Amino acid sequence: MIEKSKPSYQKLEELSKRAAIYTSISHILVWDQETKMPKEAIGLRTQQNELIASLIHKEQTSPEFAKTLGSLIDLETGDVLDPDLSPQKKAALREWRRDYLQAVKLPTEFVEEFAKVTSTATAAWQEARPKNDFKAFQPHLEKIIKLNQKKADFLGYEDHPYDALIDSFEPGMKTAELTTIFERLKIPLMNLLKKIQTKEDPDASFLQKDYPHDKQIAFSKQLLQDMGFEDSFSRLDESAHPMCIPIHPKDMRMTTRVYPNNVAVSILSCAHEGGHGLYHIHLPEEHFGTPLGESASLGIDESQSRTWETLIGRSLPFWEHYFPKLQKTFPDQLGSVHLEDFYKAINVVEPSMIRVDSDEVSYNLHVLLRFELEKALLEERLKPSDIPDAWNEKMREYLSITPKAHSEGSLQDIHWAMGAFGYFPTYTLGNLYAAQFFVAFAKDHPNWKQRVAKGELHFISDWQKEKIHRFGREFLPEDLCEKVTGSPLSEKPYIEYLKNKYTPLYHL
Repeated sequence: MIEKSKPSYQKLEELSKRAAIYTSISHILVWDQETKMPKEAIGLRTQQNELIASLIHKEQTSPEFAKTLGSLIDLETGDVLDPDLSPQKKAALREWRRDYLQAVKLPTEFVEEFAKVTSTATAAWQEARPKNDFKAFQPHLEKIIKLNQKKADFLGYEDHPYDALIDSFEPGMKTAELTTIFERLKIPLMNLLKKIQTKEDPDASFLQKDYPHDKQIAFSKQLLQDMGFEDSFSRLDESAHPMCIPIHPKDMRMTTRVYPNNVAVSILSCAHEGGHGLYHIHLPEEHFGTPLGESASLGIDESQSRTWETLIGRSLPFWEHYFPKLQKTFPDQLGSVHLEDFYKAINVVEPSMIRVDSDEVSYNLHVLLRFELEKALLEERLKPSDIPDAWNEKMREYLSITPKAHSEGSLQDIHWAMGAFGYFPTYTLGNLYAAQFFVAFAKDHPNWKQRVAKGELHFISDWQKEKIHRFGREFLPEDLCEKVTGSPLSEKPYIEYLKNKYTPLYHL
């Protein structure tokens, strides 16, 4: 039992940590379901997920938690009642209040139902995807859409139900602002893509040779170790969809996907998930269970992963160091390939059916497609049964390609099965934050290319920790962006980065 004599803030930390421990258990259940769990265990897993979700919600909305929080901050106005608290603790109270006001709007019965439906849907998606069976997944998706409509109504919104859902992932973001961001990105991206498509692609056939599975995993594990991960607090497994599951700064679970005939996929996906993982191992452990021990937003989180996957992992300096090592690992496949040719091959711009495998120029058009479909589903302008056709139509419009199977179209992502409507736009926000942060990073480290070419990586994560990771949720995303870069979020650094990179690559 928590002692009543303890100061209110300390008591609040301990109450919050109980919910965080339950959440860590739920993350372990997710990791197990995606990697190790036998298929027939889904019935019990659904019950486990439902129970854990209800326990987390009850902790977050308990009378004791509300009373303790209310003794420190006015729940109606947001005014901090103890002026002697540090700025960090005042920020934590601001975020605790925000989380509480959201959580208390959701009935426990709804939280339990949401967990039950999404757990079952995830298993159904895992079955349906390899079979290209959208109709088998459709009933689960219909339930999830209705639950998200209910969730938006419970949470409340002024202009659009999507506002309530995106706010859960990217605090303060609005549908109207997202729409404007995508409008500013859409034309420059489509124009750049069209220019590139008039040029001949470099040869990338050597990437599609047979690359033994175990050697790919070993190389990716070495990369993660170079980035700062050790077996003592992290592990790498395989799953249908690569992911990072942050359980605790001392327990980081990452997964990858290995293609036997595309060596770049597993390496870059590990760099991506490693970027997420670095953020979470650098969050202050002493604040675990509080807002100060959590990432600022999913967009900020995604910016860290995209930095490592694209700005670093697809850069020439990175491969100046790692390509000789890759050649040594795969001499038959890459022994006669030149570095410049490899660099061009991993940066080929060719519209892909699969979002996670797509190039940097077309990637955000994949996200735009999903954003528009989610809005239409919530508005009931689009029926779930019509998703495959609508998906294919937008793929033709934006990327000039058409999926031949649901597995490379409307069934490719796990997010809808997990109930995560409003999540996809954070991928584009992550790209924008990453490019803008990287401008600031390059000013602080003008010799970064030379250092990366020598195999130095820790100075990158050290900069990220100092400028971003260590603050947790002390700053709102837009405030953190201004603090790091001196400017509000803009699409311009990202567009400029793409033009500067691909103009010489394709001789535009």
